[in-house]
Amino acid sequence: MASHRGTHTHDPENSLAALEAAIQVGVDFVECDLRTTKDGHIVILHDSTVDRTTNGKGKLAELTLADVKALTLRDSRFPERTRESIPTFEELLQTAKGRMGFYLDCKAVDPEQAFALVKRYKLTERVFAYTSTEGAVAWKRAAPQVCVMTSPPETAKTPEGMIAFLKEWPFELLDGPYNLPPETIAAAKTLGTEVWADIENPRESPAQWEPVIARGVTGLQTDHPAELIAYLKSVKRR
Repeated sequence: MASHRGTHTHDPENSLAALEAAIQVGVDFVECDLRTTKDGHIVILHDSTVDRTTNGKGKLAELTLADVKALTLRDSRFPERTRESIPTFEELLQTAKGRMGFYLDCKAVDPEQAFALVKRYKLTERVFAYTSTEGAVAWKRAAPQVCVMTSPPETAKTPEGMIAFLKEWPFELLDGPYNLPPETIAAAKTLGTEVWADIENPRESPAQWEPVIARGVTGLQTDHPAELIAYLKSVKRR
């Protein structure tokens, strides 16, 4: 189970506070977004600009790390929790201290550079990289031992389409829509590919989780990790 951008419904998204809270909740993975500054540092930021989540303006790719660190994260929901800056990828790994894994959404990052940090913190077996089909080639060249994930195209919604897609692009993991048909999920599994479901939304509840789990998915990405973990424990699935 992966917590989407940390505990972003309770803390500023992609912040160290959101990471630490997710660890305390007991998640298996934290989903985080990797981007690169003008001077080549990997930081954690969803958008291509800093406008929405900080007190600054501008495209991240045009800002140095010093520029970025001069900004503070902002979130109108949590005015008292805005003293943090955008974390670097290394700061995230340092904070985690091996206590959980990472779902790396590779927005704009060099796989070799990212993998060097993953290896430094001995997390090769505890990360997977979400990327495009083209990005997967670069990741497998740089880090063949890292699991790579993508979203299936529309043509892969049927069992036949899924088989055809995975024979061309043999991903270990797929991040699919929550309503992907169970027979299509089963088809992926015959080729050794696990399927996760994106269920993050404000209305998450057992009424939504249970049908998705019943479809045969291996993992879930959620906006409500504490509630999902409590539910999974209550039905003896965790």
